Amino acid sequence: MKDNSAMNTSAIIPDRASQELTRSRRIGVLVWPGCDILDVCGPIDVFFYAKYWLPRFGRTEPGYLCDIIAATPGPVKTTCGIELIATHGYSDIGDGLDTLVVAGGAEAEQASDDPFLVECVRSVAPRARRVASICTGAFILAAAGLLHQRRVTTHWLFSEALARAYPSIDVDARLLFARDGYIYSSGGITAGIDLALALVEEDLGREVALAVARTVVVFPHRPGGQSQFSAHVKFREVRSRPEIEELQAWILGNPGEDLSVEALADRMGMSPRNFARLFRSETGDTPAQFADRARSDAARCKLEQTVVPVETIAEECGFGNAERMRRTFQRLFEVSPHDYRARFRSTLLN
Repeated sequence: MKDNSAMNTSAIIPDRASQELTRSRRIGVLVWPGCDILDVCGPIDVFFYAKYWLPRFGRTEPGYLCDIIAATPGPVKTTCGIELIATHGYSDIGDGLDTLVVAGGAEAEQASDDPFLVECVRSVAPRARRVASICTGAFILAAAGLLHQRRVTTHWLFSEALARAYPSIDVDARLLFARDGYIYSSGGITAGIDLALALVEEDLGREVALAVARTVVVFPHRPGGQSQFSAHVKFREVRSRPEIEELQAWILGNPGEDLSVEALADRMGMSPRNFARLFRSETGDTPAQFADRARSDAARCKLEQTVVPVETIAEECGFGNAERMRRTFQRLFEVSPHDYRARFRSTLLN
């Protein structure tokens, strides 16, 4: 870690006493080369507008002040090429930080190998009131040892990698954001805005959080979870039985067929019990779980790309009726087929 003592002999971020004097809640947003710019700017805008609205509601409690923290003060290039200007370096972080927010990005897993970045998080976290990760920033919190046996979320695209790398973490990729003790985490990119709104509501109440949401034109509580945004199902690489992989491909291509355990076992020339055991050991899913997701994703494609009635889609995709399809969508995606179509239908169909 670069020694900044020649430039600064005391912490720039004030201690708790001076923080009370300035009537502010200090938010430190930790960035690194290649982080996602929206992971940083989205939450910061939420905190800014919360401070904006407080006096307009006649409120006198502390607002927020946000500092961007990097290895050293100065420009930090984000993944899109735009540079952020870090206002503080790691060594500038003193006591009195209210919230530490760790930004994510596509290269967060590699960034979590940086010992200086990880040590900064590890040393600052116990001195902050709460710690939050945006998107894949969870990899950096995990590397710092902060997520052991905690329930967290991250971007759905990286959730399995996080769970594999840190088996002691309970990773739930369905959530837009999660809280476990003083640790907060959010899903992919714009979910950082959802998390920041939740933090504002926790600190300042629903009135202010609702005003902020209206100002930035987002839902105060976005309906559904991350699952509705995830990619259409891809079958996992099978360990040793290519015939199971072939069966998965057939299921994905024929969601309207009989996909019961008995029918699939007969197709494989096996007993239902042995087939079910083999399928789960090879794929991690029961046949019913995989069939439900295959049918749901086939239905999602039709909802996005056609104007075919929901009832017809339910029959064509093997659900039998619209109510069963609705229950499955609610369980997997936390949204109804009608609402899913309203959000994701191609603009060419409007």
